[in-house]
Amino acid sequence: MNTAKTYEQRIGHYKQVLATKKDRAALLSWVRLLCFLLIVVGVVLFFKNEMEPIYLLISVAGIASFIFVLLKHQKAQSQISLAATLLKINEWELHQAQTWESLFDDGREFIDEKHDFSGDLDVFGPSSLFQHVNRTGSYSGWRRLADQLRAPLQDANEIRSVQEALKVLTPALDFRQEFLAEAALSNEAPGDIGQIKAWLEMPFQFLHNKFVKAAMWAAPILSVAAIIYYAVEGSIMPLLAVISVNGLILRNYFKEVMKQYILISHKERIMDKFSILLRLVRDGDFHASKLLVAQQQQAFEADTALKKLARISNAFDQRLNLLIGFGLNALMLYDLHCIMSLEKWKAKHKDHIMKWFGVISRLEVWNSLATYAYNHSDYSWPEVVEDKPLVEAEKLGHPLIPANQCVKNDGSVGSNDKFLIITGSNMSGKSTFLRSVGANLLMAMCGAPVCADKFTFSPMQIMTSMRIKDSIASHTSYFQAELLRLQHIIQRLKSGAQVFILLDEILKGTNSEDKLSGSRSLIEHFLQYSCLGMIATHDLELGLLEEENPNRIRNYCFESTIQENNLFFDYRIRKGIATNKNATFLMKQMGIIE
Repeated sequence: MNTAKTYEQRIGHYKQVLATKKDRAALLSWVRLLCFLLIVVGVVLFFKNEMEPIYLLISVAGIASFIFVLLKHQKAQSQISLAATLLKINEWELHQAQTWESLFDDGREFIDEKHDFSGDLDVFGPSSLFQHVNRTGSYSGWRRLADQLRAPLQDANEIRSVQEALKVLTPALDFRQEFLAEAALSNEAPGDIGQIKAWLEMPFQFLHNKFVKAAMWAAPILSVAAIIYYAVEGSIMPLLAVISVNGLILRNYFKEVMKQYILISHKERIMDKFSILLRLVRDGDFHASKLLVAQQQQAFEADTALKKLARISNAFDQRLNLLIGFGLNALMLYDLHCIMSLEKWKAKHKDHIMKWFGVISRLEVWNSLATYAYNHSDYSWPEVVEDKPLVEAEKLGHPLIPANQCVKNDGSVGSNDKFLIITGSNMSGKSTFLRSVGANLLMAMCGAPVCADKFTFSPMQIMTSMRIKDSIASHTSYFQAELLRLQHIIQRLKSGAQVFILLDEILKGTNSEDKLSGSRSLIEHFLQYSCLGMIATHDLELGLLEEENPNRIRNYCFESTIQENNLFFDYRIRKGIATNKNATFLMKQMGIIE
């Protein structure tokens, strides 16, 4: 499948849609101006012609037309924003398809060198797995995707269910892109969901307050009566009295109102977009996936409820308008009407709203993984097994290396052995192979397809020690940092967890004799626990462990060759121990030594 061509076609389509929508919005702007002029003309003629009713009707018609056109213009602006976002999405997808460079957020905020594997496997940061996969639009979805990559699924049935859901979502290109675009347009800020959750947890201050209920209904009735009295009798005192009493009531409840307003204010856009996202989920054709159907059931009627909350929130925000904030509050206790509507909504939907938000963030994660599957149609869906620890791959490559540069290898651990010891010269491909295995195992446990012709695995906790760094700030030497990482791995093994271990050139911070002895002891210690692993090393002597531990340790290697004073790598894994070396040759070639 030529995804680049698909994205090119969609770019052309959305450019046309965007141009059409902009033309329509421009036309509506002119019509809106004409409606405004009609209102002005009607008012002027009304007063010039001794208040003839016909001119008042002209003004009223102008006002009605203005409001109608204004709503149409707002809708057109929303359509422009959606089309522009969809255009950008397809432009970014095309860029990635053509250059292998992603323009989506790279999740660098989640970089954590102390994490079990994310630093070693390039999970976050520039040119990372996260950036390659990420198609989240909301802050909640963004964080949930990061959590998924930091802690992939460990249950085989859950992984299979996610695979089933992704297979349904993968061909649904229109749904996926619209979902991403609407999520991005929500402009969710980091604290928004937290504030809504805090509002939900607040006790009901007004819902059961009989005095407030009575005042809410009495205030507008008394205000209308006072206005009529003023029109008939010419006395404004009753109206001033009503306004004064209403002011005292509002002052009495000001702090309680503001506590809720601070948490729920300016949430209209989020609620409106989230309601659209839930409607998209509800209306999707997902019957082939039990997991997606379950999300649809949770989203049932959620879009209507959130749309209503958006309207209430928007109405509450209007208190900042001088006319409403002073006028309607003075006459009808506008704040109390809004807060009562909010608490009624909360009483009905309090137990559901966070589940609805969970549906959205969950779909954003699956949407990202499904897009990853769509963009890599040549990848295979891995098979999950439960009977024994296993990682088995045919023609395995690294998902972050462009297809035309990626050298693929077979690899297996768990069938006839527990550990692979991989030797080889510098730059021969040992570390890349380890990262290829780790990255694909991670993606497989997230339910995604993998960069391999065939991949069979059992869920395990991935733990690595490949890019250990010292720390001046914490007074930690390189060797100490490495020992702390190895200690952490051993502690996890002692807990009984099933662990997959990837180590690259362990114990580099000590002398060669001590390094060899320590490495041998460490590998033999690993064999006591429920784990599988791969260890890349320059210590050829570690290959002797295969003879001492048959059917538990196996040797593999990557070789380099020197021909006519040139160094060649084929990056192919082979059985056995490496025989070639290239450090001295490379130093001579670079002029470091003679």
